[in-house]
Amino acid sequence: MSHSLIDLNEVTIRPFHPDDAADQHAIVSHPSVAAMLLQLPSMELIETERWAASTKSGRHRLVADWNGRVIGAINVTQHLRPRLTHSGSLGMMVHPDAWGQGVGSQLMAAALNIADNWLNLSRVELEVFTHNQSAIHLYEQFGFELEGTSKKAVFGNGRFLDEHVMARLHGAFPGPSEPAPPASPPPPATFAPEDVTIRLPRPKDASDLHACYCHPLVARTTLQMPSQEIGLVQKRLENANKRLHRFVAEVSDTAVGSIFLYQSDTPRMAHKAKLGMMVHPAYWGQGIGSQLMAAVIDLADNWLNVQRLELEVNTDNPAGVRLYRKFGFEIEGTKRWHVFGDGRLADSHFMARIR
Repeated sequence: MSHSLIDLNEVTIRPFHPDDAADQHAIVSHPSVAAMLLQLPSMELIETERWAASTKSGRHRLVADWNGRVIGAINVTQHLRPRLTHSGSLGMMVHPDAWGQGVGSQLMAAALNIADNWLNLSRVELEVFTHNQSAIHLYEQFGFELEGTSKKAVFGNGRFLDEHVMARLHGAFPGPSEPAPPASPPPPATFAPEDVTIRLPRPKDASDLHACYCHPLVARTTLQMPSQEIGLVQKRLENANKRLHRFVAEVSDTAVGSIFLYQSDTPRMAHKAKLGMMVHPAYWGQGIGSQLMAAVIDLADNWLNVQRLELEVNTDNPAGVRLYRKFGFEIEGTKRWHVFGDGRLADSHFMARIR
């Protein structure tokens, strides 16, 4: 269909319905749209139909219906991890037939009404390619601000693309006015360098790793909860995943730290991976974090050919920031009002190591 003049009075913003799959596919598979999203122009209708029939907790899907034809769509997804429920993410697309005619503004207004007045989200974030200036301008009109830029975030149309991370903060600061100080660290453990072994995890590590996860200082600097039960740790150790790569630091037959690398399962982001780690506070500052980092970076560089390794770290964790910088990570930006825990609402740097 050629470019059409849209009368906004004929456009209805309504919840998504599985019957919208064909129109949704016509939008997402359009080359001009695929170039601005994470999909491939080769995406088949059956994939969209499966997505249309699926349900996902926390996801709210709206469409712009123009006389029976869906010409745009937007999703608001509330983060369901306990310490992130004050926040959510947003994604939007509009068919090129309707670009520049106010459909995107209608979708944004409807989605932010859900975020503000029904979900009470304090933070809504999104990613947008740096060359998509029209979308950036639209998001700025609705109060989104640039928080940083992720380099080589996505591959498409023959090149790596950078992405801006933008966020809109809503309402009063949702954290305490006087953040609680961190707990005092335990006495440092005594051990010799030769006592440390970096190895693959085993199911029997569950009790040791559970003690790490539940320590308040570890939970504070990760997304873990000090109340989590050992069954969750056992389940993680038992569930192998070909995209998940893990190492454990063992000292005198005790697992005292762990690190993971998770490769993206999105085809256009297959070149990148996320990193997360923890070390029991009794072993902080004694080189175990560096040994774990060296092991996972060797795997990323020499076995997986990862081009972009990324992580998030609280801004009030300077020791973590120093460790990551030591291994070539750079701060790309800062997520405001990012994660609640241990009596404070922390901002987080997003960092990356680019090859």
